[in-house]
Amino acid sequence: MTEQKPSRLYREMTWPEIAEAARADIPVAIPIGSTEQHGHHLPVCTDWLIPEKLLEAASERTDLIVGQFVPFGYRSRPGSGGGQHIPGTLSLRATTYIALLEDILSELKRAGFRNIVLYNWHYENSGFIYEPAFLISEKHPELKILVMEDANPDFTADRQQAIWPDGFPGLALEHAAVIETSLLLHHAPHLVRPEHIAADAPERVVNYDVLPIDTRMSTASGVLSSPEAASAEKGKMLTEWMVDRLVAILDEEFGDRRG
Repeated sequence: MTEQKPSRLYREMTWPEIAEAARADIPVAIPIGSTEQHGHHLPVCTDWLIPEKLLEAASERTDLIVGQFVPFGYRSRPGSGGGQHIPGTLSLRATTYIALLEDILSELKRAGFRNIVLYNWHYENSGFIYEPAFLISEKHPELKILVMEDANPDFTADRQQAIWPDGFPGLALEHAAVIETSLLLHHAPHLVRPEHIAADAPERVVNYDVLPIDTRMSTASGVLSSPEAASAEKGKMLTEWMVDRLVAILDEEFGDRRG
């Protein structure tokens, strides 16, 4: 009988296994996302499921513990996440969010981890992840905390052509579009509702926000550009690019700190 490889998912590990990983200075990476609407065809877990799957793929190539995902994020904005006015989205205020991550980092330090990664997928979390990392680092300079607020690879001209042959809409409008739909088709196709995949576009596209929310900056479906060109094959390609980048960064930052 083939011996089963021990799980690298924190939630599936026992506390002695976690303690052993911490003593070995294996990095622990926290998938950070949100519970946010993703149109009619993707589930609200999209933003935490994707980074968890990417980290899980990375753990097959380098020593890494895939930490417990953070399922909530900062407030969704119309021009990048569809907006708080759409049902299904559950967001935290900035002070709650920063305190949550600060507590998680403190607990990982208490467990013995010295090498920690905060790996974000939800665009609106940017900035609010660095703050708790900075606060904990000031208290515990022996820790090394890697803050990755953007999981995307470098989308060169060749890569853009491969993913968006009809033109790259820009990452802000990629909400529930080709990238996320392709990644879910590759990693969790049972969660995608293909019959609901349809193009949509905001009436207004601007690089600022307006309050009260201007719904013209979002769409009725919650999708900000077309997901129609998505495919599982593109999801596999995107995963390889994202994991290549992630593994290279992990090896560079933690290669000399592992036990």
